[in-house]
Amino acid sequence: MTHEERWRPLVRAFNARMTAAGATGFFEDPVPDWLAPAPGSPTHRELFVALGADGEAHGGYVLRHERVLVGGAERSVGSVQGPYSEGAADSRHARTSFSIIKDMMRRQPRLYGWGLESRPEMLDLFGMFRWRSTAGPTMVWWGPPALSPRRLAPAGVRTSVEPDFGDWTDTLWTRNAREYSFVAGRDAATMRAVYPPGDHGYHRLVVRRDGEVAGWVVTGIRRFRRHPRFRSLRVGVLWDAFAAPSDAGAVLSAAHAWLVRAGASVVLASFIDARWSEPLRQRGFRPRGRDRHFLMSPALAAEVAEAGSERAFLTFGDAEGPCGALGQEFFAIDR
Repeated sequence: MTHEERWRPLVRAFNARMTAAGATGFFEDPVPDWLAPAPGSPTHRELFVALGADGEAHGGYVLRHERVLVGGAERSVGSVQGPYSEGAADSRHARTSFSIIKDMMRRQPRLYGWGLESRPEMLDLFGMFRWRSTAGPTMVWWGPPALSPRRLAPAGVRTSVEPDFGDWTDTLWTRNAREYSFVAGRDAATMRAVYPPGDHGYHRLVVRRDGEVAGWVVTGIRRFRRHPRFRSLRVGVLWDAFAAPSDAGAVLSAAHAWLVRAGASVVLASFIDARWSEPLRQRGFRPRGRDRHFLMSPALAAEVAEAGSERAFLTFGDAEGPCGALGQEFFAIDR
């Protein structure tokens, strides 16, 4: 059932039961706080609630509608967040997750999930419905304190911070999108929706080589305080990027250098395409923690396999984006 204002009290009661059991609840507000539906927007999120025969809410999920190139052809695709099921707190509702996945697939046959490093049990659950997955690492750079930022910057490359995504975004997208077997829209309209102008939590970096735009990267940076993983370090993230695969090394090197100059002593990144992750390895990034998973419904998996799954392009910014586990860690408290 599409989430509406009238279901808010039921979701609030569901969340109370989940919290009491130490489980994760669902979004109480029916209007998404990120990528809410808007006229003309190329991507938006839609919330759905699982209502039981008893008239209570027992779960939910999020469907993000996207325009994606699969094998060079534009397709309507959905990325999913969830399922959130009361089965995690009460075994009487163990089958709610199955009902939710069936509902997802009924609404959109081409579906994918990205991440799941904090919910590995989801792989088995979706596997029951013949979904397929391929894994990619989360990469971490722990900077040597004595390393000079100047040594990190590639020669002949300049980086600027832009307030918005300009015409250069569409030029790069048109020129390079078909280099990838699967890639969600990186055109200017989509990027403005995903990273709105005026949102100062992100830095939009444009990388130029010999005066020509080679690519762009969206970064974030924040200082943690007594964090169990990052302690009190200043941590940077390569949230998103786009360029030709042949320019990936120069673009990532420039963004990495920019973050180090901004004070980051740790930098996180995740690119499932080896043409992007390999340049990070060469710069001292190493896999850390659980792999992230590109999980595909049967209909989408068949199309991506035919196009070549090794050329799929995904970053932290895809699918759940800042609403995922890492995004919540970075944005849960005031920036």
